Amino acid sequence: MKKFKKMLAGLLGAAMVLTSFGTPAWADGAVRPNLPTIDTTQKGTLTINKYEGTDENTSNDKPLAGVEFTIWKVADIEQDTSPSSNVGFKFVPVSTLTSLTAEDFKSDKTDADKYTKEIYDKVLAKLNKNKKVEDGTLDGAIKATTKIDDTTGKASAKFTDLDLGLYLVQETKAPSQIVNKTANFLVSVPMTNEAGKAWNYDVVAEPKNAAVYAGINLIKEGTTIKADGTLETVNLAGVTFVLQSRPTGSDASVTWTNVGSYTTESDGTINVNDLAPNDYRFIETGLGENNGYILNGKPYEFTVQNDGKIKVGFKEPTDIATITADNEKPDLKKEVKNGNTYENAADASIGDMVEWKVSASVPSNVDQLEKYSITDKMSSALTWVEAEAALNITYKSNGTPVNAETTDYTLIKPTDNQECGSWTIEFTEAGKTKLKTNNISSIEVTFKTKLNEKANIGSAGNLNDAQLDYSNAIYPLVDPTNPNDGKKPGEDHIKDQAKVYSFAIDMTKVDGNNTATKLEGVHFDLYKYSGTVTEPTESDLKGSGKKINTTDLVTDINGKITVKGLENGNYYLVETKAAAGGYNLLKAPVKVVIAQEYSVEKKTTVTKDAEGNVTSTTTVVNKTFTGGDENNAGTYSVTIENRKGFTLPKTGDIGTAMFLIIGIGGMLAAVYIMLRGRKRA
Repeated sequence: MKKFKKMLAGLLGAAMVLTSFGTPAWADGAVRPNLPTIDTTQKGTLTINKYEGTDENTSNDKPLAGVEFTIWKVADIEQDTSPSSNVGFKFVPVSTLTSLTAEDFKSDKTDADKYTKEIYDKVLAKLNKNKKVEDGTLDGAIKATTKIDDTTGKASAKFTDLDLGLYLVQETKAPSQIVNKTANFLVSVPMTNEAGKAWNYDVVAEPKNAAVYAGINLIKEGTTIKADGTLETVNLAGVTFVLQSRPTGSDASVTWTNVGSYTTESDGTINVNDLAPNDYRFIETGLGENNGYILNGKPYEFTVQNDGKIKVGFKEPTDIATITADNEKPDLKKEVKNGNTYENAADASIGDMVEWKVSASVPSNVDQLEKYSITDKMSSALTWVEAEAALNITYKSNGTPVNAETTDYTLIKPTDNQECGSWTIEFTEAGKTKLKTNNISSIEVTFKTKLNEKANIGSAGNLNDAQLDYSNAIYPLVDPTNPNDGKKPGEDHIKDQAKVYSFAIDMTKVDGNNTATKLEGVHFDLYKYSGTVTEPTESDLKGSGKKINTTDLVTDINGKITVKGLENGNYYLVETKAAAGGYNLLKAPVKVVIAQEYSVEKKTTVTKDAEGNVTSTTTVVNKTFTGGDENNAGTYSVTIENRKGFTLPKTGDIGTAMFLIIGIGGMLAAVYIMLRGRKRA
């Protein structure tokens, strides 16, 4: 209401001032006999200085460029010294303007200002009813537009070489902030000077307008969609925008013009004031150092109305408006199954099928991306076994599974039994649309690979890499005035790793009486046992243990057996054949516990290529890795002694013991019978 009252007061004030511009009156309102005769050979000028009447203090008025004025000559002005003249001059309607007659210019007023006001009121009232005046098509129109004068700083429209006469002045075009144009007014060329003693052929008028302005706030947010579909939002600084405008309600053929370029502040905001009524659009042109986000180059539109309110989209107009512009950044996570959960690292034995999971988040505008694909690259320690790979793709919509169809993507897989292979899932246009329409927030891919003989033992581990490739910008298809028109999006990449460890047992067989003597040719079997028996026998191990070796483990010349590629657990070495030279078999299996402790952390590095595309690489790094040999973590060394001579059978070998006892008993009986026979003889 305050703004409306201020605007109305400005308009009324302007109208009152304007009525004086065309008054060829004397200072005291009386006829001056000494007033010079009008020089009809002269040409006149009309300068219209234009201001915005936005302030009650006129000294603060702002020059207003870009206002078009149109003038039409409606009457000649002549000196009139006849006795019947009331004021010493007269107006004679131009012959081409048939809507005005001589009667319209007659008055019985004796004061020049009263005479002029009465004539202006009658003539203006009649002219304003003229359809051609209303639509600006009256014959004889002369046009000029206000421009800023470099010397005076004023915004002026100048009409030169004018025939003397009375002119109708109409404001025919104005900038959009001028929602109420200046009313039509009349001005005579020439008019008397301020002293009323001379004719002024260079006339100046200074009408004002009341302007309407509004302001808009833009908040730039960045939303990271985590691999599990959860969101993390921050405000983004350093994002650049262009603001454009065009007249409200323009059709698609009307060109947008640039208002200015802006960059978000540290809190992610842009504040723009003094916007005149128009249609506007913010267009994002650069993300600054906000790596990995998807630039959205499509417009954010709003309208400043004539009442100063702002309408954003389908919302109700408000006095203050805020646009929230959001960028999204997807995420990727690579994990390996460790027991019943997926983690960043696990341990496994050579020959095991290791299960992996790749989780990728889906941007809400995925249907507008040229590319969205997931790739998994395996190390040489991993073998793709088609029959056991069990690759499965699951969509998640806010945590709820949604079926994936093979028509949603193209899938490239390794060949059967291929080492160091890779698979790629690239979503089709139909697939991306499905992700959008079903509100899919994340994608999970699970699969298995076999840990093969090339597995690294110890802290190096065996890596499996995953990568998400996606378009890093969305640009308009065809929009010549959009600063992003014709641009092609690049591709950003997110890489992540998971690691599987494997360990080793290093056994040395020595002579129990001289440990410097290494025993060659000793045969062993290795079992992994997870049963409940505290000291399992060979029979227990064969019954519920897992035999690791497929062929006999035999000590070399150095008495060594090394078994690589083992996971954490309880292992037992069972001696099956002793060393030559009278050495005895071990009484019981030898226990070796692999209890490697490990934890990892992930470190992310960000790089950019020459085109500004971003690669975010997350690498698995050992945080702790302890267990095994002091200087060779992950390898568990054990020394086993053997001795020569008689020994009891291995614990638990009851069958062998029985045969041995029976044999000894038989031998003793034979000796007894032989001795008894000799005694009788």
